Amino acid sequence: MPPSRDLAHEAAYALQSALSTHQLGGFPTPYADRGRIVLGEISAPTADRLATLLGAEPVAARSELPDWTEGRRIVQRVRDAVRAAVEGEFVDVDFWPYCPRCDEDPVVTLGSLSPPAARSLARALLTEG
Repeated sequence: MPPSRDLAHEAAYALQSALSTHQLGGFPTPYADRGRIVLGEISAPTADRLATLLGAEPVAARSELPDWTEGRRIVQRVRDAVRAAVEGEFVDVDFWPYCPRCDEDPVVTLGSLSPPAARSLARALLTEG
């Protein structure tokens, strides 16, 4: 049975509140869709900061855009930190490098979470950060 719409919307709101506490620039507003909380795309620096807020070891700030190898490292940091915060639920995280044809900066895509996992992530952000 899918979670109720109200539970999903409440979980999305709780996560948005926790994220706004940390003023993570460029983090899209999480929203409920078909019983899941959709997270969206974030920049590589925001992904690094999210991982650090969730308890990952801090890394030195970068001044240039990450390459594929660095992007994969960022993805692993975020995936591990989020997975720990949501008690092992699968977390779909991927890296899309800079595209010179489209002139788009690299992004880290975050998939979706169940409402209980989104609430766990919100709690982790409020306690760790």
